[in-house]
Amino acid sequence: MVDSEPLWWSVERSLADTQGLVWTDEMAELCIGTGLPNTITTMRELLGLEMGVDEGVAWLVDTFVSRVGALSLKPGCRELLDGAAGQKLPLALASSSTRALIDAVLRHFQLADALAVIVSGDAVAAAKPAPDIFLRAAELLGEAPADCVVLEDSLAGVAAGQAGGFPVIAVPEREPEAFARLTDHVVGDLHEAARLLGL
Repeated sequence: MVDSEPLWWSVERSLADTQGLVWTDEMAELCIGTGLPNTITTMRELLGLEMGVDEGVAWLVDTFVSRVGALSLKPGCRELLDGAAGQKLPLALASSSTRALIDAVLRHFQLADALAVIVSGDAVAAAKPAPDIFLRAAELLGEAPADCVVLEDSLAGVAAGQAGGFPVIAVPEREPEAFARLTDHVVGDLHEAARLLGL
């Protein structure tokens, strides 16, 4: 829904900077879509970050929320949501982020009312690429995975959707060829995704 990776990388670098450490783009890419606890764990393993996982996650969330005004919606997001609403299709948001962070973003863009279900990373046992978050969203919607469609911009998310038995449309921000190895449905933006879905 939002192009959050540039802001996440900036926030992660800020955390590393406060500890006198260097967080590279390559390190950040390892963590895309896998949840904040994994990001802090990776920082601890690769950089020797001394901050605990819970403390690190809280720092990332608080800093991200303070900078949420820097975010923008992905092209086609509002149109896709409006198209789904017009066809009375229930929508679920299944994000690896914490609920506090999700709520801050939805508040900023006034999108909460468009969603029937919200599942955060802290509400399930295992993060993407495990399918837990999508399975929980489908359960709350009262739908079978095969009757849902997952829209994903991360490789971990595409893998999670497929592991749960969901049709997956990838909307990658980079390296579309890597996504094409995982799903037959790779689109350039959410406008194209909406057309594919008949919205």
